[in-house]
Amino acid sequence: MVLMCKNVFNRRSQRTRRSPVYPENLKGAPFSLRPLGASVLSLFLIVCGVRAAELNLEQLGVAGQEAYAKHQRLFEEVVPNFDVKTKVQVNSGVKALTHVPFFKGPVEVNGKLEVPIPFELNEHIFDFKQVELIGQNLNGVTKVLVTSVGAGNPVLGITAQREKSIQIKVTSFMCALNVPLTLVIEGQGTIEKVEFVHREGIAMTFDESIYREPGLDKPVKPVKLTVDATHLRSVEGICDIKPERFFRYYAMPNADRSGKEPYFKGMGFVPGRQLVELGPAYEDRYGAASSMLTMKEDPARPGSGYADPAFFDKEDFWQFEGVDPNLEFIMCFDSWPRFMHTTNFPGVPNQRGTPAVDKFDAAADSCVRFLKSQIRDSGRTANYWEVKNECDVKSEWIYHHEKGYDGWGLLADFHNTMADAIHKDVPDVQVGGPVSAWFIPYAGDFKIWKNQARFMDETRDHLDYYSHHFYEVGAMDSLERVQREGHSYIQGGFENTVDMLKAHMAETGNHKPMVCSEYGSLSFVRDERGYWMHIKNINSLMLKFMDRPQDFEITVPFMLTFMHWAPDSLETFIHQTPDGEFIKTKNTYLLDMWTGFKGKRIPVSDAEHKVRTQAVIDGDLIRLAVNNHSGRRIELDIDTLLPKRGKIESIKRRMVLFEKGEVKFVYDELPTLGKIPMGVDVTAIYEIQLEKAPKLKKTLREQLHYGHGTAIKVKGSAELPIPVSVKKADSAQLRVGLHRTGGISRPVTISLNGTEVGVVDLSYGKGTPQFFDYVELDIDPAMLKAANTLRVSTEEDGITVSAARIKTVMTQKAK
Repeated sequence: MVLMCKNVFNRRSQRTRRSPVYPENLKGAPFSLRPLGASVLSLFLIVCGVRAAELNLEQLGVAGQEAYAKHQRLFEEVVPNFDVKTKVQVNSGVKALTHVPFFKGPVEVNGKLEVPIPFELNEHIFDFKQVELIGQNLNGVTKVLVTSVGAGNPVLGITAQREKSIQIKVTSFMCALNVPLTLVIEGQGTIEKVEFVHREGIAMTFDESIYREPGLDKPVKPVKLTVDATHLRSVEGICDIKPERFFRYYAMPNADRSGKEPYFKGMGFVPGRQLVELGPAYEDRYGAASSMLTMKEDPARPGSGYADPAFFDKEDFWQFEGVDPNLEFIMCFDSWPRFMHTTNFPGVPNQRGTPAVDKFDAAADSCVRFLKSQIRDSGRTANYWEVKNECDVKSEWIYHHEKGYDGWGLLADFHNTMADAIHKDVPDVQVGGPVSAWFIPYAGDFKIWKNQARFMDETRDHLDYYSHHFYEVGAMDSLERVQREGHSYIQGGFENTVDMLKAHMAETGNHKPMVCSEYGSLSFVRDERGYWMHIKNINSLMLKFMDRPQDFEITVPFMLTFMHWAPDSLETFIHQTPDGEFIKTKNTYLLDMWTGFKGKRIPVSDAEHKVRTQAVIDGDLIRLAVNNHSGRRIELDIDTLLPKRGKIESIKRRMVLFEKGEVKFVYDELPTLGKIPMGVDVTAIYEIQLEKAPKLKKTLREQLHYGHGTAIKVKGSAELPIPVSVKKADSAQLRVGLHRTGGISRPVTISLNGTEVGVVDLSYGKGTPQFFDYVELDIDPAMLKAANTLRVSTEEDGITVSAARIKTVMTQKAK
């Protein structure tokens, strides 16, 4: 059965309008289905005219047809009205649109300048990469906002600012597109031109191929899996799946304006994390400061940066009133008020409210007062507080890359100051950071990693945990993209990065838990492919988190419930129509897939490096999650090891896929566990119903032992020690992370304790701009010692061992 949107919530009555066509265990959910009519196809045929006959309508699908109609509007109705720039793409010879200017000056800015965006451009904003301001003395611009009717004044993130240009990624346009938009430019400077830009170009000829399923041009790859329902699986002592660590959404409790928090909870998902922007929320009041109580500097201490204590006495902080006291969640401080800002960098916008160095204590004091006031009024606060959002990048932490300032040293000092102040007065709160936005360890010859390792060393006696974000760049095929360009956490980058963190903890004795308070997709398109990129990347990364329950306390996909300021956003579960109805988006397929995924872990063995799995048993039901990031369509053969006289009664499948230009959710029954097709980057959950619940008496206990040393250059060969605390194991596996610019074309020999354990062929990554992946080798546990030496040898220059670990497995009695 294929289930498709639209599912409608009625804000006024919330009653069910039509019986939902859903599986038995999902009946009764407060939504109904609204069928899609034939109007889309009719519109497509009218717009396309003769061109429609040239397209493969069957393969293109409804979403592709809508995209074609939109493409035609851009080039036939919009482009002729502007003085655009085009180019001929060198490799393909295709003519492409690169620049659409919509404002011309010169106009002086002295305070504020409003620049309306022509309404006919709204639906095409996300087809471009950035909006650019061209002019003179633009270092004096302090802020750029986009205003829209009834949707607030969201600040746009400036990604690059120079004297003659400012660049802003269009992904920061978090606002409704069905109303007139206006850019508001604040500060000083001269604006000569404002334009939407896509330097690679938007092809003037519609490309229908991108609306087809990835991998159709490659042969299908057979893959075999074995699910072992005769043993339990324990990872560092954790056998239960602990769904509260994974099934989250991006919101704090009591914050969902669609009123559907109980529905999400019923599907097994609960709030995970949100920001508190102190300056915008309490100093500016998001534009309502003239009519509300505001946070101001303490009049008794002018110039000190300390907030007036009277504000916290008078203001109400009821955010978490009635919230389940057992619900653990994360909050993050950001954007301190202007009276705390540094003034040392004229012309450099302090976009996210970095405090001045001499006001670190004042900034911490305001946060402590905030937390104490929250507990006073709400009865509780968040369990985990992050010090400063994504402060590894300059737009968040202004001291980075400024002459005379040690950005990472000051960042550690600020975290320590905050942690000490909070621990003193609010001791139950866990404090962490640095909430990394751009954690690509090998960047700058591993300079990014060195900064992170230094931060861990300098905060080890103050912070309770470390926090990071992992975003995959949007692409239809993650393997194809990483082989062509860019970084990928899905294609090995996640495992290597986290292994480096754990290895450094092991080497320095600084063992701390971690949280991931955001993960998901970047640079996605605003159509069906955008939904697909969101869903598939979250599914892929969620499976990777599930395999590390000992490392991450909470993981939160960047998926919001509802954005009142952008009611049609692609990052939400819920949209709102102009008449007030709440509509389920296709992002809710994530809920449909994972609802009920619980139980105890059981082992799964497989031979394919890029097909990852996770299996649990819950009474008489096995749930097997499989993710295919091999870059090929695969055909699964699933074998099951069952206790004597064990029998399978039925097999069901939950799966989200991309087909004929559309994202679809499938919940169907399979006749067998053989020859099951799976597409590129698809995740599926197989529900294997047994005749009766098996009694599992043994557990395979996995323990992980990390090598001492990270980012080690291989100059012919390299060695690092790997201590192992287990005296006797039944099996063992070695993992080694490797990096090389341009890929690895020659064999890599791996030895342990003087014995060769494998000669690895990594030629699949040849030509990859930044190869960052790992190899796993089964090893004889009899060769392990308390102190082991790993040796990596190769004739190829430029290889770096990122980190290494040994996994030991012992059989024990089940508890």
